[in-house]
This record gives sequence, C-alpha cells and structure tokens, in this order.
Amino acid sequence: MTSATGPVGPSVGQMAPLFALPSLRGSDVDLAAYRGRCNVVVWFSRGFTCPFCRVYTDGMRAGYAALRAADTEIIQVAPNLLDSARRFFAQAPLPFPFVCDPDKRLYAVYGLGDVGALEATKTAVVSFAHAFTHGDTGNQLRGAWLDVVNRNFVRRLHHHAMTAQEQGMFLIDKRGVIRSVTVVGPVDPVPSGGALAELARRTCVADVAVPA
Repeated sequence: MTSATGPVGPSVGQMAPLFALPSLRGSDVDLAAYRGRCNVVVWFSRGFTCPFCRVYTDGMRAGYAALRAADTEIIQVAPNLLDSARRFFAQAPLPFPFVCDPDKRLYAVYGLGDVGALEATKTAVVSFAHAFTHGDTGNQLRGAWLDVVNRNFVRRLHHHAMTAQEQGMFLIDKRGVIRSVTVVGPVDPVPSGGALAELARRTCVADVAVPA
C-alpha cells in the first residue's frame, strides 16, 4: 500500500506480512515457521556496508542471549547481495538469521522507503566519515568492495550512491501479530538486543493460540 508521502506499512495490532528469504546459513528463513514457537524481531537494516549498522549488528550479537531468554528471535534483513554477505561474515558468523533483500521489495511491503538522493548523499558522506574516524576503514572498504564489485556493478553502484533506506524494527508475537514498530533514519540508533528483549517481555502475549 502507498500514500501521497510514500509506502504505508503494517501497524501495531495487525498480522505481520509473511516472507521467505535466503539466509547466510544456506536455507530460506520463513517467518511463518516461527508461529507458535517464539516471538520475532524483524530488523530492516542497511546491512554490512553501513558502519552504523555494523555497530548495531554487534549490539544485537551481544544482546542475543537476552533475546533468546525472552523467547525471541531476531531476523536481520539487509539490502545486500547474499553472496557478498556470506563472504563478509565468513570469519565472524552471526548467531541469528541474516537475510538479503537486494531489490528492497520486502522493505516496501513493510512501508520502509528510500530517503531521497540528497539525504542519501549526506548519509554516504556521514557513513564513510564515521568509519574513517572510528578505526573501521578496513571493514567499510571491504564491505563496499564486496557488495559493489560484481556482475551487477552499475546497478549496485547506483543502489549505494543514490539511495539510503529507512531502518525498521517490527516486534511480532507468537501469533504473528505486530506488537511494536520502530522506524528511524538510515544511520539513526536502533534499540539494543537487551532493550528488545525487555520490550518482548512486556508486550508479547505468552502461550496464546495461533490463529488458523
């Protein structure tokens, strides 16, 4: 669904749109498979080419035990190429599912849009400046190289140079109902793994029947 100001995504109290996307681990991650099993945080990030998201990903890694203790899984969605992501994380595998949506179709389904060329340019400048001033130059260059230098070079270069994506976090309970929505700018902070675990404890209904 779209509006005059952009795509409109699902809101609190609605059923979360289902999806199945390939993951770093090889198999598809199917949101429907979590029904009745555990709560899920679907985190739409900017992926490994963003230094801020790399920091946030490390925060999710650090808070993952707390999330699991709260009976909650996290699925990180990124607009990266799957093969590039597998190569980037090969030496430090993530404990939670990481799936790729390079055409950003699922982002649109959940109401997340591009911020525009001017804001994207500012985001790119801020991102590279942050990486270079915080000792993360190597990862920044490696990530850009892996995700841009490939057979789709022109498309991927345009993807990174002309767009920046909003980030979104959707907390979904065991019934598949959205309990919390957080949407922020491309480089803005997102809740930590520990904060998400506490949010899941407060807002998700435990031991409920799964709708047919």
